[in-house]
Amino acid sequence: MAPAARRAEAANEEASRWVVRASGQPLDAQTQAEFDAWYHADASHAAAYDRLARVWRRLGEIDRGKLAPRPARKRRAALALALLAVTGMAWHALRDVHPGADYASGAEVLRVALPDGSTAVLDAHSAIALDFGPDTRTVRLLAGQALFNAAPSVAGGPAFIVATPDASATALGTRYSVARGPDGTRVTVYQHRVAVQCQACTDGQALILEPGQSAAVSAAGFTPGHAPKESAPDWSEGVLAFNNAPLPDAAAQLSRYTGKHILVLGELAQGTHVSGTVNIADPKRALALLLAQTKLRITDLPGLLILR
Repeated sequence: MAPAARRAEAANEEASRWVVRASGQPLDAQTQAEFDAWYHADASHAAAYDRLARVWRRLGEIDRGKLAPRPARKRRAALALALLAVTGMAWHALRDVHPGADYASGAEVLRVALPDGSTAVLDAHSAIALDFGPDTRTVRLLAGQALFNAAPSVAGGPAFIVATPDASATALGTRYSVARGPDGTRVTVYQHRVAVQCQACTDGQALILEPGQSAAVSAAGFTPGHAPKESAPDWSEGVLAFNNAPLPDAAAQLSRYTGKHILVLGELAQGTHVSGTVNIADPKRALALLLAQTKLRITDLPGLLILR
């Protein structure tokens, strides 16, 4: 990529971050000063911000209205899309059923205060069950992923543990996330340390993860992962950041935060890459912001968003 193109991409990405931040609570004095310095540092910064801010405002003013009647030849396609929408809604509903869960999130991030003063932030479509008492502080992650801020152990009291069938992660005074997937469990440490025990391993492997380290845990043992650079995962703060991500991947991530299935149609859409930081509270607006510099359009149907 040419230097000018890289600068433009960087300006667009930073502009998208400021647009999202400015759309929430008013900026405090220090943050406003940082924005002003960035905005006036380069004409490309101002142009990128103004362009994306206009798109953001227009999205808030659009009246969805009603879909126009379709010609008879298109009814079959419309019925197929309707069936896909219904199937998608049913799938979202079924994957949020977790027998035995004390807390479960739907298409939203859920913040939970735990009995010992610890906190858990559940990503969309996640669930936990609690086992707290005089001799135990254990959270079972039933589905999805969660960020934990563990309260310190009292003298002689139990340690804070997050457990899955693959692993147990014991806090050593810490902030960390645990995620379940089809191939095992991933533990990521943001502050202090975590002692991880492989429950699925025949030899009971264990390790200590330091801040900035992560590991996937399965019956095959431990696999080191990429070290996080932030103090908490983006989703726990209500945003997602994309850096030249394939649109189908970005759509799949955003679909977690809406009750709608997101369908990416056509070679152009399938081959599109997107960059920017977006607010997950409104996935349709997030997609529109990511697609602002493309020729793609969004069709909003009951239970379905189509990108093409």
